[in-house]
Amino acid sequence: MLRKFAVSMIMALATVTPALSATPSTITDAQISKEFKGYTGAFVLKDLSDGSIVKYNEKLLKERDNPCSTFKIVNSLIAIDSGVMKVDDSKMKWDGKKREIESHNQDQDMQSAMTNSVVWYFQKVAEKIGKERMQEYLHTLKYGNQDISSGLTNFWLGKGGSLLVSPYEQVDFLTQLFEDKLPVKKQSMSDVRQLIKLKTEGDNTLFGKTGTSTGAKFGWFVGAIKHGDKTYVFATNVRANENAYGRNAKKITESLLTKMGLL
Repeated sequence: MLRKFAVSMIMALATVTPALSATPSTITDAQISKEFKGYTGAFVLKDLSDGSIVKYNEKLLKERDNPCSTFKIVNSLIAIDSGVMKVDDSKMKWDGKKREIESHNQDQDMQSAMTNSVVWYFQKVAEKIGKERMQEYLHTLKYGNQDISSGLTNFWLGKGGSLLVSPYEQVDFLTQLFEDKLPVKKQSMSDVRQLIKLKTEGDNTLFGKTGTSTGAKFGWFVGAIKHGDKTYVFATNVRANENAYGRNAKKITESLLTKMGLL
């Protein structure tokens, strides 16, 4: 009788809690590749507790693209750290120009502009920072190729923007952001981490920012996942002739994190 009860309990638990298909240390290229479903893509995940790395498509991880809207992380950090803006005093009035995405057609503060990925807001942030200070910070932060020559309000965008960054470089920057090791004030880093916080479920907290090129030829999702007492940073890049949106990079990343038991 007791044996039958024990077997029943084990079967019930197995039904409720399915086994993980992988962990960060065991996931294979084949398992990662399956998630990209037709995209050319790259993925890198770094465990900040020991520096171990999961990587997929080494060649693409070294290639640079425009950061697109993932640069909003850096833009915010520079604005806050330089004293140009404060998170709790960052509201800007909408200019009245209708844009394709409805959530962009209203007044914004730094949090709403980050959440809704509002380009016009962060173009104004860049103007407040100014060319000289922007260049100085990018050099200090060692972010990508540090090139803003295409113009102060478009150098990060995926249509002729001069700033380029690789997935590996994104992860290097995020490592320092989440370890409080960037050469800026700790409060500035804390403020930016809060800005990119997406959701908390149980003991898992996801941080991140998407980015999409003009024409959706390539897309990004970069960020971090806090899982219990561990923190991992990641960068996902997708490329295709069309539909390579940042939101699709985000879906791929979330699926991979779930597969590895981190989300």
